[in-house]
Amino acid sequence: MEEHIIYLTNIRKQIIDELEQHSLKQLLYIPVGYKNNLFWNAAHVLATQQLIHYYLTDNRMLVDIQFIQKYKKGTLGNTEVTENEVQELKEMLESTPMQLFKDYRSEKLSYYRSYKTSFGMSLESIEDAILYNNIHEAMHLGYMFSMKKNIPF
Repeated sequence: MEEHIIYLTNIRKQIIDELEQHSLKQLLYIPVGYKNNLFWNAAHVLATQQLIHYYLTDNRMLVDIQFIQKYKKGTLGNTEVTENEVQELKEMLESTPMQLFKDYRSEKLSYYRSYKTSFGMSLESIEDAILYNNIHEAMHLGYMFSMKKNIPF
């Protein structure tokens, strides 16, 4: 399972690259036909990862609940953020896969409360959640690739 956490690290590097390649104005721009922006997609994957890897294992999440409330499933990318918040997000995107690796190896995440995703997949274990999360994050990275083509500046 550890190799799938390494895959997560690689996906995260690409998401961080997207954040670094765009100005704050570009990160917050919502292109026509979209409900959110580049920043929201990056923040959303972190919020989702924390929920399915930590909340559903009855562990303390590594981000605060206000962050989760702003970027969980069903929210919109219409909030203002600062350069500082972009930097903090990049740091969390980079550090959380390694923490997941440590927590997985220590069996801290062995208890799992089952959850049915919006894809219709049932997550019954942390292993299911790790595999699903990579699919989810890669999908949002794809959205980011598509979205950036529709930023007119």
